[in-house]
Amino acid sequence: TALRELMSKRLDTTHTLFYCGDGSVESTRQLKAVAKILGEQLGYRINTYTAQTPLSERENLRRQFETGDLQGLVAIRCLDEGVDIPAIQNAVILASSSNPRQFIQRRGRILRPHPGKQRATLFDMIVVPPELDRETLEVERNLLRKELRRFVEFADLADNAVEARVKLLDLQRNYELMDM
Repeated sequence: TALRELMSKRLDTTHTLFYCGDGSVESTRQLKAVAKILGEQLGYRINTYTAQTPLSERENLRRQFETGDLQGLVAIRCLDEGVDIPAIQNAVILASSSNPRQFIQRRGRILRPHPGKQRATLFDMIVVPPELDRETLEVERNLLRKELRRFVEFADLADNAVEARVKLLDLQRNYELMDM
């Protein structure tokens, strides 16, 4: 998977937040799969952080994350609003809604100042549909357009804006989305 490939090159990375979906059954499966890839397969020191995590345990997880005892937290939605963890240096967005407020919250969460933190790194995973017939392509193209809007907003504000936009060119050409 793209996540395994990305994180296998960053095994010493700490203070990383992994955002899974919105709390649906599919998101819960994703959370478990991500935790398995990171924890079991890559040996990354992680824990999950969900609405079902007891408040006392959440506080303990945040402390372990702050100190670096935990390299990462794999979360479903509960870290979108109202939780302050300024030590976050990296975020991997594995699922996102089209709600602009949600991705603004997520971006803001990792950009908070913290001693010793010069910059934050954001990896926004985009799901690209397979080759499809013309009718299905139009539906998928519209879905991809929404994903790319979010990506473009993040990319244009990034230190590596040019590099990020170049990565999109083939995708934009293939799906006739050059207007973005």
